Amino acid sequence: MAVVAVLLTSAGSATAARLITGKQIKNSSITSTDIKNGSLQRGDFRSSQLPAGPRGAQGPAGANGAPGPPGGNGTNGFGLIRYLQTANPFSDGESDIVVTVCPAGTFATGGAAWAADTATGATDHPEVITSDGIAYSDAGIGVGYFAGVNNVASGAVDVIVDAVCANASQVSSSVRGKARRARR
Repeated sequence: MAVVAVLLTSAGSATAARLITGKQIKNSSITSTDIKNGSLQRGDFRSSQLPAGPRGAQGPAGANGAPGPPGGNGTNGFGLIRYLQTANPFSDGESDIVVTVCPAGTFATGGAAWAADTATGATDHPEVITSDGIAYSDAGIGVGYFAGVNNVASGAVDVIVDAVCANASQVSSSVRGKARRARR
């Protein structure tokens, strides 16, 4: 029996002498195949390496913030709308562009163009107006209303161009392509 005890004792000390510590392991030398499944516990990981738990319930609403500073004074309503008109005479064979320009601080919102017989005033010469629409600045802002004129053989006519101009703090040019229309 003493012999068996000596053998067990010497076998146990031989095993203890062969244990490897963490300091003896080179970084990245142990892979997942070297680790027994289920042997790692939550305490073996940093909290940032663990999956998040279920989302918690929403907390109560916070207190209202302090009121902001008062805003500046705005304009009262839409403001001023102006209707302007330009009339230019055209003889047979003349062509040009007639523009009615809106005053500074206003923007074109629409208009109209037509040709009237110089002698009678009758508006019976639509063939003279080849195109009309809002005239735009390089920045895409409506600055007036225009009419393209080509008086081939309609006699003496007056081309009248009306512009509807409004003051506004902001004007969108998103309909720029739709504002011009050609007449044939």
